[in-house]
Amino acid sequence: MESEFEGFCSGNQILTKHADRWQKISFGVPVLDRLTDGGVCCRGTFEVSGDPGSGKTQIALKLALSAQREVPDASVVYICTEHMFPSGRLLQMEQEYKRRHPHDSAIQARNFADHILVEHVRCVPSLMACLFDRLPKLLAKTRIAVLIIDSITNPFLEETNYVSRAETFRAIVHDLQQLQEQHNFATFVTNQVRAVIDSATLDDQRLVPALGLAWSSLVHTRLQLSRNLNSSDRRCTVVFGPSLSPKHGYYCIDESGPVDAVVHTDGTEPCE
Repeated sequence: MESEFEGFCSGNQILTKHADRWQKISFGVPVLDRLTDGGVCCRGTFEVSGDPGSGKTQIALKLALSAQREVPDASVVYICTEHMFPSGRLLQMEQEYKRRHPHDSAIQARNFADHILVEHVRCVPSLMACLFDRLPKLLAKTRIAVLIIDSITNPFLEETNYVSRAETFRAIVHDLQQLQEQHNFATFVTNQVRAVIDSATLDDQRLVPALGLAWSSLVHTRLQLSRNLNSSDRRCTVVFGPSLSPKHGYYCIDESGPVDAVVHTDGTEPCE
């Protein structure tokens, strides 16, 4: 369903008339909020890509907790495509989250895990049925703050018809945008990476997000994560975003999930 044309208006009028459209959901991690000017926007598809162990799922779990604080009485939909939902880790993070906010009665009273609605899918037909059959029925009766897909990559790994795959990408993003317009929630996906070798030198290997240009052209904002093998710190880089400038920051993972990395006393960055 196309949105009705409401006439032209100024940028300031848009921000005041439709403020909820531009709401951002905090990651609950200060460095990630600084990099994204507040968190995950409630319009478009927000992606975090990175190599294994860089913290993609940890960030998704932290977002699932933070979103319930940001949007009272809302739930989170979490679609797993690669592994079983890490319930034990979530409960550990929730316990630590409450311990670090002892005087916040709303946090202490809420059972966060009960409001994270989990679905497991393994293939494209199951993903499509989940997103466009079961999800709309859920949205009709339950308010959600964030839809998390962890990861968008796995269902498409066996797909060899790239034309059909690109059409499916467009259908997913288009239909999710329509649902966002109706129900005002953020869409957050994780993505795997693949190695690309420079054909000229055959040794200049770099990691790029999986699924190629057909998917990348549909992503609203992308962050890329990387590990430092000599440190527990991870690096997050802004790859693109319509209102973001290229920059990076560092984080690490503790009992509560992702947190800001400790800045060195000499002022150098954590991984230096």
